[in-house]
Amino acid sequence: MPTVPPPPPDPMSELQNRWYNVVLKNLTTSPSLTQLIQPAPPLEPSDTALWARENTVPPASLTFNRQMVESAFFFDEYATVIQALSVPESTLVTVIGSGVHQDWLKYLKGLTPQPDEDRLPDVFYAWAMTYHPEVANEGVSALRDIVRLRVLQRLLRSYQGPPPRPAEYLGGSRELLSMLSNSRSATISFDSATTSGDVSGTWTRGVNKDFSGLWAGADRLDATTTRFARSVVTVEAELGGYVVWPVNPDPRWYDSSQLHEAYTKHSSPPWAANPQTHWDMAFGEKSGRLQRAIASLLVVERLTSVVTSDAAFPPEDQQVIKAKAAAGLWPFFVPTGDGVTNKADFDGGKLRLTTTAPAGKPLVIGAHVLPTARYLGGSSAIPGERDLC
Repeated sequence: MPTVPPPPPDPMSELQNRWYNVVLKNLTTSPSLTQLIQPAPPLEPSDTALWARENTVPPASLTFNRQMVESAFFFDEYATVIQALSVPESTLVTVIGSGVHQDWLKYLKGLTPQPDEDRLPDVFYAWAMTYHPEVANEGVSALRDIVRLRVLQRLLRSYQGPPPRPAEYLGGSRELLSMLSNSRSATISFDSATTSGDVSGTWTRGVNKDFSGLWAGADRLDATTTRFARSVVTVEAELGGYVVWPVNPDPRWYDSSQLHEAYTKHSSPPWAANPQTHWDMAFGEKSGRLQRAIASLLVVERLTSVVTSDAAFPPEDQQVIKAKAAAGLWPFFVPTGDGVTNKADFDGGKLRLTTTAPAGKPLVIGAHVLPTARYLGGSSAIPGERDLC
């Protein structure tokens, strides 16, 4: 039976695919991991606002529309996995033997005051080196695994409240602004008539969905949007500052080795015997909630974007576009306010959109996304990161 080819993309999807390709080319970034983000309102000048953008499990789409798609929080999904793990006490018994284990419990019970849980490995090692040196090293290693997981689980519960507290990441707003002020500028030049819309070789194998039309919130099949997308569209975007901002969870709460252990092993241990969350729920290809993570953000400031269309828009469309411009316009969707301006002009019905954003107001326009296996595998530097920062 012959294979039925997929239907051609609608005009706005085709335009968004072309825009995606030109961003990759102009910013020297990779189709194996890049995702565009819309809308891109200016970041508030706070660490927590920046961390909130980092603390996301991105969807499997070349464009991530934060208004249309409700994504999971990386911290929440990570914490759920860690709480589902268990290193049983029997691990220590197996290593040191039941007789030595009984001696250790008797010694521990007689200590006054009782040592804190995180000090148990050191206490055990000092005791074992005196009475059972033959199992001291193996025993302290097993006990450290048990205690480290328990301490981590207790810490994560403290983040979840009440009241909950934000998950910290390395680096903050001040460091980002400093990096932007010392970064190189960049330019994105786009002509829809000469740019390919083939995105089949990307990390999503061409999946690009849930993005806006001509203005933020517009349906991509909207008639005015379709008229725009079918025309010859050009963009000249000047990025006064552009950086690839690395995303690193704070090691005070993030233990990559524990998450790696959970990802690489499906059974118990490390998973508890009857966990509420099992491997497929966390990492499974069909419905896993932690299939990927953000490795870095694409951040710009001092944006000037000029978009033109050779379509002739009737007066009623012109009125709609002007009325909707403040919500944010394609392709960056930066809402008016906080120093940002959006302007829609028409000459003989032909459209010209201008968006400007000031210095000191970072815009997150994209991200580098890694599948969990690569994220936990200590991947090499992001392509172009060293040159562009």
